[in-house]
Amino acid sequence: MIAEVIDRTLRRFEDQNCRPAAVKRAGAFFKHTVEQGLRPGFIDAVQELRLRHILQYVQERSPFYRRLFKEYAIKAETIRTVADLAQIPFTTAADIRQWQDFLCVPEDRLSAVFTTSGTTGEPKRVYYTFREMQALSNLYGMTIRMVHSGRLVALIALPIGHGLWIGGASVQRAVERAGGLPLMVGADNPAETVTWLKRFSPDMIFSSPSYLTAVTREAQQIGYRKPVGKIALVGERLTAEHKAFFQEYWGAAVFDIYGSTEIGSAQTISLPGCQAFHINDLHLVTEIIDPATGQPAQEGELVFTTLRRDGMPFIRYRSGDRGSWAACPCWLPLRAVHIGGRTDDMIVAGDMNLYGRVIADAVGKVPKTTGRILVRVEKAGLVDQLTVQVEGQPDEILVRAALQKAYPELAVNMKNGNLQLVIEPISSLGQQIKDIRVRDLR
Repeated sequence: MIAEVIDRTLRRFEDQNCRPAAVKRAGAFFKHTVEQGLRPGFIDAVQELRLRHILQYVQERSPFYRRLFKEYAIKAETIRTVADLAQIPFTTAADIRQWQDFLCVPEDRLSAVFTTSGTTGEPKRVYYTFREMQALSNLYGMTIRMVHSGRLVALIALPIGHGLWIGGASVQRAVERAGGLPLMVGADNPAETVTWLKRFSPDMIFSSPSYLTAVTREAQQIGYRKPVGKIALVGERLTAEHKAFFQEYWGAAVFDIYGSTEIGSAQTISLPGCQAFHINDLHLVTEIIDPATGQPAQEGELVFTTLRRDGMPFIRYRSGDRGSWAACPCWLPLRAVHIGGRTDDMIVAGDMNLYGRVIADAVGKVPKTTGRILVRVEKAGLVDQLTVQVEGQPDEILVRAALQKAYPELAVNMKNGNLQLVIEPISSLGQQIKDIRVRDLR
């Protein structure tokens, strides 16, 4: 009964076109409620109630899950708990490329589409309805107001020049919904970004660790240093060194945020004193599995089930991101995970998603290469360094040109200081069996 009341109350807030004043009040109310003892048991009860609803929904509306349930003789009404989800096969990135199979509503009800980069061909598309965008904006805005009150001028230094990335678009909506002024300045010129900082003196910065490093170094060079209240970082792994660097230079409380096109933006958060990411258990069921066996594990691949999506819900989606269960002593009553690295060959470095297979295909066409490549990612101070070892005797200039043709944004990121690229021709890669190997040493 209590779970149903909480669920109805949350739905009313999530689904309305909330005015900023309502979002501000909701942020203060939710924080007060949690601090007064909102128990994880209540959240678990709401989560399982929503799980049963979404399973019934996809069984009736989703062409993909309707076929899957029929093939495996699954009935939604028999899955009552999170543990019961193991009866359902995983959904993969390859499945989602046939996006039409996942649509549960007519196309005229879709109001947003975001894409996520892939290794080859068309990017994955994920569509959202107007209601879903309202809910995400309300919740993201509420989260901002849980940690920040008063004047809110937010500088958003995130990529906007290519693709339909969910990150910047979601932040802009959330800041507006929180009653703030979003400054969507992009992430392609650190000097220009510092100029915007000087013009508006923002209270909050949204960026990626690599790009904010380049911006901070630019600010150091010209002697600009004005405190910023809060910094929220997305898109890449935030190291302890990055966090300390930003805290010391900008005098800011630093937040780390994880989300994705498939599950939604900002579905986890790590507060300044947190030791892990806290998951939005009201919108997600999270599992961690052994990537090889698919069995539950303490550390492995993160798997998500979306609970409040009506456009393209996903059940047991294999994210490709690696994580482990964690404990955090902070006040948030939500499950916590450490997140780091990928289970596939994607590299998140220097404000970019790079794929080992794309690198191998590009470099393999350069004369005097054998086709075997070792990609190594490590930190050079606070900057990501990408070292590409190429077996053979290729011309380094031609290797660089091939990589920049495959990833045109590479040149901009190197110029901005987001990324260092090292090409190392090598006579032999020894007993490396595959043509491409990726090692993330950060």
